[in-house]
Amino acid sequence: MKSYCRSIICCAVLVLLLSACGPGAPGTTHGTTQPPEATPTKPSPTAIPTSGQEGESCLADLYIYPGSQEEPQMQAELKDLVRQMEAMSQTSGGEVAVYVTADAPSKVVRFYQENPPRGGWNRTLDLTSEEGGIIVWEKGDLGAEAFVAVHEQKTVILLGCGSKLGTSTGPKLPTYTEDDGLADNSVIAIAVASDGSAWFGTLSGLSHFDGSGWKTYAKDDGLPSDCITAVAMGADGSLWVGTDFRSVARFDGSSWETYTKRDGLRNNKVSSIAIAPDGTVWVGSCDVRGGISRFDGQGWTTYDKSDGLGDNCVEAIVVASDGTVWAGTKGGVSKFDGTNWTNYTTADGLAGDSVNAVAVDQNGAVWVGTDAGVSRFDGQTWTTYTPDDGLVNPEVNAIAVAPDGSLWFGTHGGVSHLKDGSWQSYTERDGLPSNTVTSICVAPDGRVWIGTAFDGVAVLQPSE
Repeated sequence: MKSYCRSIICCAVLVLLLSACGPGAPGTTHGTTQPPEATPTKPSPTAIPTSGQEGESCLADLYIYPGSQEEPQMQAELKDLVRQMEAMSQTSGGEVAVYVTADAPSKVVRFYQENPPRGGWNRTLDLTSEEGGIIVWEKGDLGAEAFVAVHEQKTVILLGCGSKLGTSTGPKLPTYTEDDGLADNSVIAIAVASDGSAWFGTLSGLSHFDGSGWKTYAKDDGLPSDCITAVAMGADGSLWVGTDFRSVARFDGSSWETYTKRDGLRNNKVSSIAIAPDGTVWVGSCDVRGGISRFDGQGWTTYDKSDGLGDNCVEAIVVASDGTVWAGTKGGVSKFDGTNWTNYTTADGLAGDSVNAVAVDQNGAVWVGTDAGVSRFDGQTWTTYTPDDGLVNPEVNAIAVAPDGSLWFGTHGGVSHLKDGSWQSYTERDGLPSNTVTSICVAPDGRVWIGTAFDGVAVLQPSE
């Protein structure tokens, strides 16, 4: 997830291409492949009655056309799916998850949810080849996201219901973008200094916000690259910055010092940085020849899969107060006690083996964010939390521990806060500029900084 700079640029190009399609009426497609016609030749359309919000469902005007040879079975399955979607839209205030039955189309839906087209939702886009497409429908204050799944040219499935998609019922959270002084709207990493000032690693440089003004650092200022992938603050006030393919640099407030493979770094492609209580710097790299590099102030020591690390792709790293190192990899989470590595995977109780974030709370418990939920390890037992428990989305990209001991999770579907066993989530409907959260950090005063993939950084005040 944190190999961002190249992948986000690609996604941004795709989003711009999708945006260029322009608005269209429902049933209009763009591209060479056409979804099934809106009016089928057989069988006749049948509306699926459901009980909606305020007495009427927007799904009442959405038709489901099952394939003729599969009609009885498909009709029952689709009714169940529609009811599930209706229930989710009511309980979540209009935020809707989309269920589909094929792997390839589900990836298309996921991409569409994470990267909505600019300029509004009321358009039709043909995003796939043979698999089908997506239609977004709006009527008054209601809306529906319709996924067209094609199976032997027989089946069309329309799913999703709630408040008009892409809208918010409340005021927007304070948000900073390029217009305010942020280097780039794609915020990959965040670190907050003891004085409360914040550092933001973006695709186009490193930005510092002191509460009143902005200053951006780029290659011309001494950074090895403008694409920043990791930021960490040392207890001595120094700032460590990781870049994509261009190594790691240390900033003492006036000058930059860069470390590369020539100096002993494992790999110049940096994905994560953590600083131990004793000042030791740990640098993770996600690459075939990636792994972990340790800097003690004098020289570098490296670790990879051959040394016991779970995988050479290290997306996240954290150091506990006792010096124990936890590394999130594409092969689970690895623990280093100073001598040996111990690996934990789904076989041990981890939610998923693809780890994007790791944090240690004030009680010493380890929290691991994966593509399938977040897991907590107390040293003996793993406990996993998913959307069924209150997590807003299973794909967790970032974790932050607040001064009060509560935890914040940045996901593909918004932000979730866990405090005293209770969950509260924030999405675009609650004022987030985007549900695709890439980074999160809590300041000493409790302010929560939330970085997004394309829409800048938002700040959530403690009272909110």
